Amino acid sequence: MSSRRVLRETRTIDPASITEQYLDRVLALPEGVGTLRVELDFEKVTDCFQLYAAALDPDGFLRGHVQCPGDPGPRRLSFEVGEERADLGCHAGPLPAGEWTVRIDLDRFTQGGSYELRVYVDDADAGAVTPVRRTRSEPAASAPAPQAPATWLRGELHSHSLHSDGSADPSALLDAARAAGLDFLAVSDHFTSSHWAELARLEEQGAADGLVLLRSIELTSHFGHANLHGLSRWPGTYVDAEGWDFADAAREVHAQDGLVGVNHPFSGRQAWRRDDHTWDDVDLLEIDNFGQGANNDAAVGLWDRLLGAGHRITGVAGTDCHHPQKPEHRLGQVTTVVRAERSREGILGALRAGEAYVSRGAGLRLSARTDVGACAMGGTVAVSPGGAVHLDVDVDTPRPAVLFILRGGLLWHMEPVEAGGPARIRVSDPRPLPGHYRAELHASSDDPYFWASCNRSHASSLAVSNPVWVAATSPREAERHSA
Repeated sequence: MSSRRVLRETRTIDPASITEQYLDRVLALPEGVGTLRVELDFEKVTDCFQLYAAALDPDGFLRGHVQCPGDPGPRRLSFEVGEERADLGCHAGPLPAGEWTVRIDLDRFTQGGSYELRVYVDDADAGAVTPVRRTRSEPAASAPAPQAPATWLRGELHSHSLHSDGSADPSALLDAARAAGLDFLAVSDHFTSSHWAELARLEEQGAADGLVLLRSIELTSHFGHANLHGLSRWPGTYVDAEGWDFADAAREVHAQDGLVGVNHPFSGRQAWRRDDHTWDDVDLLEIDNFGQGANNDAAVGLWDRLLGAGHRITGVAGTDCHHPQKPEHRLGQVTTVVRAERSREGILGALRAGEAYVSRGAGLRLSARTDVGACAMGGTVAVSPGGAVHLDVDVDTPRPAVLFILRGGLLWHMEPVEAGGPARIRVSDPRPLPGHYRAELHASSDDPYFWASCNRSHASSLAVSNPVWVAATSPREAERHSA
């Protein structure tokens, strides 16, 4: 087998003269190509000039991808995909004949710079390769697990491995998740689905040991990031070119019965700035990202505005773990807690329904009752004219805390909570309005001005519930329900 270079391009680019988000080079590969190798050299300038490289097959499926985590300076990105093997972040398998796209992703491009792109192919025996329509290297669908009773499960929805820009392999993430006592884990590597096959192998080998593994990807666009959960096939994560936008990707995810979640919506250049969708396309919003600090306060504010507009979006958390060995990335410090059976379908269903809360070490479960009915978080309860809404808040806190209840996004009730638990707090609203209630638990303070200012923020947050919804009924509906 001989290797030959089929493309070499050296170019200096300037943001003043380029409006594209990707630079694509199309190569027509004949039958019989056994290996494709891509190399990209450039000088990385943090947050100013940073490139990624990728290769997509004739059907537009992502076969190879590489990012460039690490320090600034001269960088060489390279990956290889072949029939028998592929680098991390890539899919092995036959290389179908046709037009392949070699893509340079202009991830950070606020100043000019130069790059050199090289592509090599190895010519195999043409008769030994059978062109295929698509190679995904996806795990086979597993048989449904026996249904188990619903219980409260803690998990991580945002982590990365060596298949994108993390420093650990998937098995190390599983070890870290088990050590943190988690019940479920989403490895949401950027762009690619290549980590799914490795997770499936670990699961088959028993390495998950009861840990439920979600099939996830982080869609990483130039105008915001979104985690896609519960996937069965690669959904098309390049949404910054003509012909495929975020709304298209969201429809594809939902066609797979998956979930779309916007990540760290106020995170600088990674903030959510997309205008090619409606919020009806979004199922989840990351309201607590462990590394985002005060940006989480802005995320909660956005969430309240969306809830107030009637969007049923579930608030979730994410460590955004890239280095599980580092204290600031350690799993378990912030989690999403759901009430579900211990299965992929159960956890995704609970997230979809909103029966979940965000925890930094405390428990917080909200439900509502009226003379008409009752509901858990994410649910809706009707209230008859003149009727009251009774809220049950179950708390479990390791330290003295303050419970805040918000009605329609505005602070409505607050009271101290002693350390310990579990304990149930009951609050009634005799004059409810159609809309939603939600709860927050914050660490108490010795500051004498605390109770006057109600200074709750990301720094004091212990837990945040998802909302319960209240709908008004007509007198006739109320009479029917009571009957």
